[in-house]
Amino acid sequence: MDVEYNNVANAIVNSAQEGFMFNDGSALAKLFVFDEQTLSMLSAKLSNIVDFDAYTVLISDVVFSQFTSTYLSYVRDIRSMQEDERHKRLCRLAEVFSALMVTSQGPWLIPVMRPLALALSSSAQMAFNATQDSAMFAQAASVLLRLLIDLLSDSSTPLEESKRMGSMFVAGLLLRISLRTSAAPGAYASKALEVKSFSSSNTFSQRDRVSYNYWLGRYYLTCYYVDKARTHLEYAFVNCPAWHYHNKRAILRHLFVASLIRGLLPTEQVLEQYEMEPVYSQLILHFSKGNIAGFQRTLVDNVDFFRSQGNYLILMERTEIPMYRNLLRRVSLINAGSERSRMIPYSDILTAFRVSTQNYDMDDVEMESVLASLLSQKFVLGYAFHHQRILNLSKKLSPFPSIASVN
Repeated sequence: MDVEYNNVANAIVNSAQEGFMFNDGSALAKLFVFDEQTLSMLSAKLSNIVDFDAYTVLISDVVFSQFTSTYLSYVRDIRSMQEDERHKRLCRLAEVFSALMVTSQGPWLIPVMRPLALALSSSAQMAFNATQDSAMFAQAASVLLRLLIDLLSDSSTPLEESKRMGSMFVAGLLLRISLRTSAAPGAYASKALEVKSFSSSNTFSQRDRVSYNYWLGRYYLTCYYVDKARTHLEYAFVNCPAWHYHNKRAILRHLFVASLIRGLLPTEQVLEQYEMEPVYSQLILHFSKGNIAGFQRTLVDNVDFFRSQGNYLILMERTEIPMYRNLLRRVSLINAGSERSRMIPYSDILTAFRVSTQNYDMDDVEMESVLASLLSQKFVLGYAFHHQRILNLSKKLSPFPSIASVN
């Protein structure tokens, strides 16, 4: 049996050395694999080998020899490791690969890098699921950050001939993981933002551009940069191929949030086309009517779903003022043709606010505070007259500019 195990190790090492000598990243990607079925099969065949250095000593490059030995050790032990230990070992493997990328020239190792980086991202999630320790994400983010820095540093050659060709893929994964760390996302994501200048370049694959824009949009949404989030999420949604139905649906969930906050409501046809959950239609109805209590109650009833998407807080915090705007517009339209359509008594406004919020203890001070926010942010154009207790809406301009036009 030892001969068989030795033959497997020898075959991998010899093929790796040949692929490395000829800068054949595609060949190496077929050797350094990370799918579970192949890993399990190889683990069984390598289980009785103690020292892989005895095999990798034949590899001329010291760093690549270390990478190969570390990979084979990882594969050998994979069946006996807990998820957190497996993640730590994979982080170590990625660190050695990052050192290998520094010593290499050009983008030829990117085919090896992609499955390794993706496996690292998945490993962080599985380790977190097993331990509930967000440090697992931080470990992966630190390794990916170091790798991204190395990729972006290769700036002396044309983009398509440099290691920067792998930067968008890694940056997307870094943004993805940074959203799960206990630290502020920007602590890891700032370097990933440097790739933004490439985000629409056709030099990168459509898959990388869509994925990067999706995670960049989600990052901006987390930071409450709603317009930036919408720009990148819309790019991802439009450019994601139609046959990736589930991916487009996932993008639409976050694009919905960014669009709703800016008053840009998707049609029922779009929601039906992607089989969006009924809660989205309910939110649109409450938002457009200015039904604040109904909107917030719907959010609370679906708190687990929206928290899993990372959108609960922003929906709760950033929709209230626009809904007050929609409510005032309805009050004005109800009185269309009369003086009350332009000069709305405080009594009407207070009644509307109380009914909308279901807060019947709201007083004039709270009501005027909301009006002041609406007027100062230009959601409503006009003047509030405290002593006369009247809201005088603008006659020269539309008193209710579109929410999307408000900065």
